[in-house]
Amino acid sequence: MIERITHPHPEELLQARIDQAILTGKPMVERPFHYRHTGTGQLYYDLYAGLGWPSEISDKDTGMPGYIGIVGVIKDYRRPEDARFQLLAELESKDVPDLIRRFLAIRGEYGFGLYPGLMQTLIGDAERFITTMALINERLIAVGGEKAAVLVTPPDDFYDMFSFDIYVRSLRTCLMEGAIRLFFGDNEVLKTRLREFRKGDPAVMGLGGLIHSLMLRCTWMDQTRENAFVVEGEYAA
Repeated sequence: MIERITHPHPEELLQARIDQAILTGKPMVERPFHYRHTGTGQLYYDLYAGLGWPSEISDKDTGMPGYIGIVGVIKDYRRPEDARFQLLAELESKDVPDLIRRFLAIRGEYGFGLYPGLMQTLIGDAERFITTMALINERLIAVGGEKAAVLVTPPDDFYDMFSFDIYVRSLRTCLMEGAIRLFFGDNEVLKTRLREFRKGDPAVMGLGGLIHSLMLRCTWMDQTRENAFVVEGEYAA
């Protein structure tokens, strides 16, 4: 479903872009590769997955299901810094192992293995279900090595006491009329949850945290200074 497209001379192109960026004072440069959705033809700078764990169970209800949303950063005529986001897939389950299994079942379709780290890391709460994730990763590593493991890393501002409010505001910024940056496609879960608006909703936390982090840091681009003198061989096709 996702294929990687690399320039014939990636190292040379990257270095040329870095040199130009340094001369013009730009802090970031576009990478010498991108991705294409083979079904729709849509191009992406990068792809990411946001995670919201199932909400806590209480004596009143069984909680809300956990959520994983896969997002592509759209490559089009806009400046890379102003890229828009396409929600490509949504997964839900109240059972943690089942939620991760569902992600593992489809991550290959969204680029896992095409580039180091792609679809290996989930952006979400890294301190919940640590034992469950350790056991899952133990089995994955036994079969496929360290690169097969699923990593979880927190989004920006996750430890702020108002993180949910921050993430809702970032999502709403992306959905402002006339300045839309987030597209849902045929996916309905997050769209419905934003209308229902329940505080701490895993879907809003998972995708909101991811979108908030992407808007702050443009992680689909390379930092000029970090790459000015060392160009890794991983850019080769």
